[in-house]
Amino acid sequence: MKEEYKKIMIESLTSVRPYIAFLGELRDFIEKEASECESIEAFIEKLKKQNEKSDIIRRTDGQIFLSELRRNLAKLHSD
Repeated sequence: MKEEYKKIMIESLTSVRPYIAFLGELRDFIEKEASECESIEAFIEKLKKQNEKSDIIRRTDGQIFLSELRRNLAKLHSD
């Protein structure tokens, strides 16, 4: 995965940190998958699949992060 996408992922997590209940778990997932996924699209799909298996609180954490990530990616592509 491109470094610019990893940077956006970290920025996205940082900006939603106050709203995340299980920050450590989400951060660990992001770090692991960011190094394993070849593209941002593959990462997003893994996060969606992980969310399907999670309880409501963790699913909400994932959705909050995913929304912020998509918003930041849209800003990146609009520049």
